[in-house]
Amino acid sequence: MGEGNSLLLRRAFEGAVVEAARRAAANYTLAVPQFYGGRIQLLLPLCLTGDKPELALTIQREDGFYAARTCLTLDMAYNNARLICRPETSWIKR
Repeated sequence: MGEGNSLLLRRAFEGAVVEAARRAAANYTLAVPQFYGGRIQLLLPLCLTGDKPELALTIQREDGFYAARTCLTLDMAYNNARLICRPETSWIKR
């Protein structure tokens, strides 16, 4: 992958993260809880190429801020989230 392509990929990812945060601030039900590593984390939908989520961004509260830790496939996110309760938000439903 060339330097130009990696820059485009990074900008697309950063834009998707900003958009996910904006959408979650406007509609808190988009954030789906999961339990991992002894902590509650939140899953946010990441839309990289359109309006449909392709990945789930995991975030957790650290020192008064939310920090992103990793991305999961939607299947992985659903399986992790349903350990707490059945996810009701449409972006993560199977």
